[in-house]
Amino acid sequence: VDVAGDEMAPTAATRARALSLYRQLLRGAKKMPTPNRQNYVIRKTRSEYRAHINLIDAEEIEFQLRLADTNLDTVLVQAEHLTRLFNDPRHNQDDVY
Repeated sequence: VDVAGDEMAPTAATRARALSLYRQLLRGAKKMPTPNRQNYVIRKTRSEYRAHINLIDAEEIEFQLRLADTNLDTVLVQAEHLTRLFNDPRHNQDDVY
């Protein structure tokens, strides 16, 4: 918290961005090839958003939104990669935890 008063409530645009990222992460989870991976992404997303729901520091909010955006990219890349891996006939399903 900055002593000069930089702390402020999130704007409607910030809330909309956070909600959009939240929904995209939940949709991204559905692209994971196994129920365990889907559930992990859903649980992690919900947990992180609940943990930060009351943030009011603009810098921290922006940091968390950038982190969520990075996590979304990671989820989508992993989903694509793992789906390809699981669909590869050379892949042994027993090798995956």
